[in-house]
Amino acid sequence: MSARIQQHNRRPAFSLVEALIAATILTIVSASAALPFAAGVQHANEAARLENACALGQAFMEEILAHPFFEPGSRVASPGPDAGETDRSLFDNIDDYHGYTESATGPRDYRNQAITDPAFTNMYREVTAAYITFPGQVASDTNSLIRVTVLVKDGNAVLVKLVRVVARED
Repeated sequence: MSARIQQHNRRPAFSLVEALIAATILTIVSASAALPFAAGVQHANEAARLENACALGQAFMEEILAHPFFEPGSRVASPGPDAGETDRSLFDNIDDYHGYTESATGPRDYRNQAITDPAFTNMYREVTAAYITFPGQVASDTNSLIRVTVLVKDGNAVLVKLVRVVARED
């Protein structure tokens, strides 16, 4: 009778090994479920960074294209800033922006003031403005098109590249 009583009082329970196995499985499943969320957050941050880089590049391209094709009162093509144009606020035509870079200063607004928004940390812009011709173009019709390229970079990595071809006004 005592053996029968002991059988009724004994209840099945988890052993320590079974508990460790269950905890290990639960940890693996939890980690596997969390990885897609972490990757999603990383992708969202990267998309926001690219969106900010696009906005920075587009704003700069708009600023450049708001200027006339040639120097006021001149029709001479001379890429790069002219004498006395020591900073961006003094540029008065499209090709003055050729060779412009913010790599040392970081992004600056159209008044040449530093953009301090943390969303643009480590970003900077570079510009090239090159006169182009097409095959079959009349030889006397040089300097009628200019290709403006704005690169938005983060270190050495190009985040955004914007290219526009602009025709002179006449």
